[in-house]
Amino acid sequence: MPAFGPCLVLLGLAAAADPKPDGPFALRGYYLTLTRTPTYGLDAWKATIDGVRADGGNLVILWTAGGFKSKKFPATWNHNKDHANIKDDFVRELIGYAHGKGVRVLLGFTPFGYDGVNRMALEHPAWAAAGPDGKPARPFGIHSWGRNLCPARDDTQRFMLDYVKEMALDFYPEADGLLVESSDYAACHCPDCGPKFFDNEFRFVRAISDAVWAEKPDATVVVYPHYFTGADAPGLGVKGARRPFDPRWTVFFTPHSAHPDADLVRKARGAIWSDDSPARGTPTEIKAAARRARAAGCSGWVPSFEAFTYVPTEPEDGQKYLVGRRQLPLGFGWVGDGRPPYDELPARVNRVAYREYARDPDLSDAAFRAALGKELFGPAATAEAVDDALALQRLLVTERTWWQAAPVASPDRVRAMKAAGQLTADRRAEVHRDLDRMRAIEQRYRGKGEPFAGLHRPAGWVADRWAGEDVKLLDP
Repeated sequence: MPAFGPCLVLLGLAAAADPKPDGPFALRGYYLTLTRTPTYGLDAWKATIDGVRADGGNLVILWTAGGFKSKKFPATWNHNKDHANIKDDFVRELIGYAHGKGVRVLLGFTPFGYDGVNRMALEHPAWAAAGPDGKPARPFGIHSWGRNLCPARDDTQRFMLDYVKEMALDFYPEADGLLVESSDYAACHCPDCGPKFFDNEFRFVRAISDAVWAEKPDATVVVYPHYFTGADAPGLGVKGARRPFDPRWTVFFTPHSAHPDADLVRKARGAIWSDDSPARGTPTEIKAAARRARAAGCSGWVPSFEAFTYVPTEPEDGQKYLVGRRQLPLGFGWVGDGRPPYDELPARVNRVAYREYARDPDLSDAAFRAALGKELFGPAATAEAVDDALALQRLLVTERTWWQAAPVASPDRVRAMKAAGQLTADRRAEVHRDLDRMRAIEQRYRGKGEPFAGLHRPAGWVADRWAGEDVKLLDP
């Protein structure tokens, strides 16, 4: 995330099969979570692949665990019975479609944690990892709530290996490999883990790598640095291991949980940098991410562009008001069910930013604005329209979380802030100022039609949300 949601060069592929660099990154694309978008069927995912390709991408990391109908372990998808891929398995066809477009697909999962896997501890309580206090780990999740598993146990090792082999070798053998995404939220602190946690987890990583390569020697297997550097694992309270590094592995780096290591970059067949800048940032932050990926020596950049559409059953982000309400993809509530948000103007702003800065991380602001205006408005582009597009996008990501829309787009969130004592006078004034800017955009493009409807539609949706009694939340 989610798994938030890396620097990337594909591993184990013949040099002749690797794409040629377009700018500093040979591999480009997005990290997407199939399992957390239950309303998206094959057509929606095909459209997403088309978007990846249009943005200069040639790789998708498709986080799949918990989103396929495992025959061996139904507990991994029981929480996801309404998922389109559970009802009618389409991922195999999707992979074929992606290949036809020149896009490779890696299947993502987390060893001993996150979606699907953490549900197994509900059936097997003894499998649950221990927290720092020695007691069973507290329940946690994103959509899939459960407990992370202890990797020291032989039975959890068998489960993990059988589950991922089923996904990668039985269900989707056409996929190009795996992202083995180590947990960013918890480790096991039982007597058999603790400082040996990553040594224990590595047993599985080694086993699944060998199993996949035995069937498909050219498969890409992307792993985290925690097994090799001995460095602190951010936020987990344990250090990494120092296991032998197989040069067939590709390494995966993130700003929040897996920091770059120059020695591993030199040893590996490739390195991936990933961040959340397209999903939760602005073009300025996307440009900074491109430069960071380049500075780390990564020959690929595959950031998260995750959009959730599930219905929370727990107060995720600590917010009870979210329970029972379908998630808004990227916080875009005007997008209808079953339709991905990536063609909406605020997302297109970041798609253009990703495309342009992946090609040239030093692109000037003037050149970016020119490219953005041409992409969004064609010959009708004006400096004011570009300013409004950038402002609209910024307002919709300001303080947005993975689960909650920006305050300006969510009276319910502002109400929750008020109940928690977080709605200070300054914050109330900020939301009021942002709402005034949204209303100005809505009024400026009302009735203008294409190509400006992409500005009016989201701004109008925001303005409508504050049209009733809710606007009193912003009164002094």
